[in-house]
Amino acid sequence: MSSKPNLEKKSRKKITYVPKPLPDDPCAFVRLPSVLAVLGISRTSFYEGIKTGKYPSGKLLSQRCRVWSAAQIRDLLSSLEEEVAA
Repeated sequence: MSSKPNLEKKSRKKITYVPKPLPDDPCAFVRLPSVLAVLGISRTSFYEGIKTGKYPSGKLLSQRCRVWSAAQIRDLLSSLEEEVAA
């Protein structure tokens, strides 16, 4: 009698960040998924914009965690709206 190996996948305990709307507090910080959701652009487009100086580069909290201030993103949104209106 041969026993079959258990082929079920183990569940991963991966922590993901769900995008949230920009907070009203100008001193608050938001992470990349929230910034991308507000701007409606891809991650690649955002990083290219950082390289060209179109978007703010944010601040590193740790080696792998970058945040942007809500005030910076609101200023960016208003400047982009003015650019489109002109």
